[in-house]
Amino acid sequence: MKNIAIEACHISKSFGNIAALDDISFSIQKGDVFGLLGPNGAGKTTAVRLLNGLIKPTEIETISILGLDLQKNIQDIRQRVGVLTDTNLYERLSAIDNLLIFGMLYGLSHKESSQRAEHLLEQFELSDRASSKVETFSKGMKQKLSIARALISDPEIVYLDEPTAGLDPEASHELLQYIIKVSSDSSKTFFITSHRLEEMESICDTVAILDRGRIKAFGSPHDLVNQVFKDHWVTVTLGNGTRLNISLLKLELSFVQDIEQSNNEVKIKVDDRASIPKLIRYLGKLDTDIYSIAEDVPNLQDAYLAIVKEK
Repeated sequence: MKNIAIEACHISKSFGNIAALDDISFSIQKGDVFGLLGPNGAGKTTAVRLLNGLIKPTEIETISILGLDLQKNIQDIRQRVGVLTDTNLYERLSAIDNLLIFGMLYGLSHKESSQRAEHLLEQFELSDRASSKVETFSKGMKQKLSIARALISDPEIVYLDEPTAGLDPEASHELLQYIIKVSSDSSKTFFITSHRLEEMESICDTVAILDRGRIKAFGSPHDLVNQVFKDHWVTVTLGNGTRLNISLLKLELSFVQDIEQSNNEVKIKVDDRASIPKLIRYLGKLDTDIYSIAEDVPNLQDAYLAIVKEK
């Protein structure tokens, strides 16, 4: 339990006849960046609110946060976590005043709040706009300030609900780099909800796929991909009008399981990754115009779509 930041066992939450969360269980290691992935309406925000004690579960075995029972130690836990569920900043106040207010709400002295605010503004490259009103900030700057606000009390766990929503690709990338830096520098645990698979694959140590209130898969992005995709395929791109002798290829290469050929592209299924170099050596000896040979490597988005669409 010492290395577990969050542990939830058999948690359900219903709103009337609608099951927002249906008997979910998971645990997150301290210092991990964890991603809760799922489509809109999957129950991601409900999970964040429940883990913060903002709503009560319909059914529960246990929720442990930093080794403490959530239901019995809610006030102590709230002092040790930071939360970003929206970007509702005080638009007419300056950036530093927004941070100072939340520092005082967490019980920090004015000196402590000022030191933390100045450090965070520098960390998120907002120091030069510290005295500017938030209403003059771009969407990306507001998101960075919102995350800084969630970090003002130096929390051990940080919940970020769709932190890159509404951001352009450049602003999203920049924001994610800050999350990686803060996580690696301070060993904080990040709990991030998102439906942007390519972003989560690049920063998360572990992910869970939530669909219709149920956790369909849990593990590292790499593990999830390997759980879903067992086959090994290679795509060979040929010159225009060029064809491979499929019958001969199957006859001479025992490790080839299947072949799909269309126009100038051939997909070849092999026994395992160790067979791929042997296939390349064989193809290299043919008197055939080959433009490229590439292993088909599925990603987290491929695994996510396969899991969510599975019936």
